[in-house]
Amino acid sequence: MKKLKSISWLLSPWILSCFWLWKLGGAIEAGEQRLPPPGKFFSPAVGMWWNAMWVDRSTPEALSLEGVQGEVYFDERMVPHIFAEGDHQAFFIQGYVHAMHRLWQMDFSARAGEGRLSEVVGPAAVEFDRLKRRKGLAEAARQSVEHWKQDSFLLSRLEAYVRGVNARINQMRARDLPIEYKLLDYAPEPWSLFRSALYHKSMAEILCGRDKDIEMNNARAFFKQDFARLFPELDSLTDPVIPRGTDWAGIPPMPQLEAGEASEVGFLPFSRDQGPAGLGSNNWAVGPWRSRSGNPILCNDPHLTLTLPSIWYEQQIATPEYRVYGVSFPGIPGVIVGFNDSIAWGVTNAGWDVLDWYRVEWKDASMSHYRLDGEWKLTNVRLDTIRIRGGGYLVDSVRLSHWGPVLYTDPAHRRYGLAMHWIIQHPPEQQEYRTFMTMNRARNYDGYREACTHFPYPAQNFAFASATGDIALTLGGNMPLKRDQQGRFVADGSISGNGWQGFLEPRYNPQVHNPERGFISSANQRTTDDAFPVYYNDGDFRAFRGTLINRYLGQRSDWGVEDMMRLQYNAYSLKAEISLPYLLASLDTSALDDRGRLIARRLQTWDLVYDSSSVEAVWYDRWFEVFQRLVWDEVLDTPAVARPGEVATMELLRRQPESPWFDLRGTALREGAPEIARMAFDSLLSFDRQQEERQDWARYRNAAIQHLARIPAFSESGIRSPGNEDLINAHARVFGPSWRMIVELTPKGPRAYGVYPGGQEGQPGSRHYIDMIDHWSKGKYYELHFWREPPAVGSFTHKLKFQSK
Repeated sequence: MKKLKSISWLLSPWILSCFWLWKLGGAIEAGEQRLPPPGKFFSPAVGMWWNAMWVDRSTPEALSLEGVQGEVYFDERMVPHIFAEGDHQAFFIQGYVHAMHRLWQMDFSARAGEGRLSEVVGPAAVEFDRLKRRKGLAEAARQSVEHWKQDSFLLSRLEAYVRGVNARINQMRARDLPIEYKLLDYAPEPWSLFRSALYHKSMAEILCGRDKDIEMNNARAFFKQDFARLFPELDSLTDPVIPRGTDWAGIPPMPQLEAGEASEVGFLPFSRDQGPAGLGSNNWAVGPWRSRSGNPILCNDPHLTLTLPSIWYEQQIATPEYRVYGVSFPGIPGVIVGFNDSIAWGVTNAGWDVLDWYRVEWKDASMSHYRLDGEWKLTNVRLDTIRIRGGGYLVDSVRLSHWGPVLYTDPAHRRYGLAMHWIIQHPPEQQEYRTFMTMNRARNYDGYREACTHFPYPAQNFAFASATGDIALTLGGNMPLKRDQQGRFVADGSISGNGWQGFLEPRYNPQVHNPERGFISSANQRTTDDAFPVYYNDGDFRAFRGTLINRYLGQRSDWGVEDMMRLQYNAYSLKAEISLPYLLASLDTSALDDRGRLIARRLQTWDLVYDSSSVEAVWYDRWFEVFQRLVWDEVLDTPAVARPGEVATMELLRRQPESPWFDLRGTALREGAPEIARMAFDSLLSFDRQQEERQDWARYRNAAIQHLARIPAFSESGIRSPGNEDLINAHARVFGPSWRMIVELTPKGPRAYGVYPGGQEGQPGSRHYIDMIDHWSKGKYYELHFWREPPAVGSFTHKLKFQSK
């Protein structure tokens, strides 16, 4: 009887699906939401049932493809170890495996970068697509493809990767497609070089597509004589990436200033533009004398928005020429962050400002002409057709000036009429993928340095360690040549002399090799001290993590792998260390009620660690946030004025507690820092009383890992782990360490560990979709299997053999 019931339960969906297959064959419109055709979606032959039944049984054992030979061994986490006779075979197989596990992610990301989501999701994505197209990501991608065609070594390998992706796509039937295709009711397109290029441009937008020009422009006008002190370019806390005192002899001087470059744009009455905050990364390496074993150790944890499927895909590639292990971006060949037999490397974002805004003088509201050097210039217009699901389309007129595109033509928009000049508008001389293909096979410092010179943007801090004991850090990326203060503020677009003066030669980029202190590190802080002879400005610099990492690394000479694991997971707050004693000193505990005294006592004994279960972390974080808002109440309601940063606020708290900036608007009293701290504490007490149940840090932060298309059922919520955006373990609500890697380069070969918050499979429901999240959230790691030769039976879970026809 039990067997009969189980069979009946299994067959019932199939019977129901067959009925509805002919009854409901078309899509359902529900307002702006478009549901997939129910009959097609629930079809037992091709619909979601197939995904449920075959989610972990879709790996073939052998494939016969023209001219392709090699083997893939999947380990217990579904990490592929690719063994092939050369690069072309290996990259073909890598493309195939990427598509096998992450096809929908690749396709959706490429569509997003090109500005074509409206074709899939309908009118809701039109403005998203319009902005992507106006920014010029697709144009920059096409330029890159044409540039690749000039490099036969690079081109042949990229084409092999593309063929591998398409080989997988061509084998797939409707039933084999990932479930997102069935939910959104569309099919994948063939892969191409252009789509791989789009992925790089999309990452550039994330990492170097931010700016503060309008906010800083208005802050300069608002704070007047206090601006330089409240917004220093190198604050008192920052410990730069390249050690202070580095000799910069040999770097050419800045170009001579041209007439008119100092023209100042006044206050711009636009609303505040809130861009993504908190994205960053950590990397560091210790040399032999700071390592317990005498071996160099390199660590990297890039901080990005956490998504499912995960942004990274882990793999090994082995050919007779080299072996490399690490993580890749699905859609791009090779390894982006990783190690080989001789070296290890990792990256963090440099944070240079490479996106500037120009105020343009338009002749009329149509923006048909603009003034440049005293003359009216004709505005170029590019017509761009956005196709919309359901048969509609929109023709967008993209206005192009001397400086670049005009993104916003609606007078109500915050950046109406401004022109954007961005680094991706400059076709680079370098080949970005040459960087990683060179790095993957590099054997020493010279090979690493060559790889760094190929990288155009977004500028990255490339950390390095070698088995011979070298450690180094090089800034890879094109640094625009700017005058002092150029790029910090909106520039006058009527003067052509206000443009960039070219780029610094890559060989002059900041770098350090085997520094005396015995370690290198970067955490998105400013690159150099003020002695560097070329001006660059802040696109997104951070201070707390880098300063704390350098403090820790400099305190010991016996670092081991396990110590590095704890350091990557470290949630100690330098901000709390500096500010909390001053905040507590402002309290009159005799005037507090019992609850207030309890909170004050607990904060006095707090270890300053943002642990998941910490209540004190919630109290401090809330207290300082309100304190910061009250201090700068003058600009809370003022459109688009940058608020002084937390370091500047702490400097006033410590050194100028009676500064006029502490005085609140609208009160008869003249408040100082102690009064503002007490008011903020009262706010904390009010917040605490309103809580029905006391929240620890994990509940208060409410971290989640969202599905790439924001599908709740395919997302993970309630992630419990320590950390916050300004801590070494920079896990905030929706972003954090996207890949943790530690590599010790021993005489017997690399000893490596890693983890990321997700899984290798992109298919929801697979046991490898989220299987690493628990380890990641607890600060645990997996040993990385760096196999020298095909493994013995029992060491792998699946094998895929490619054999030529």
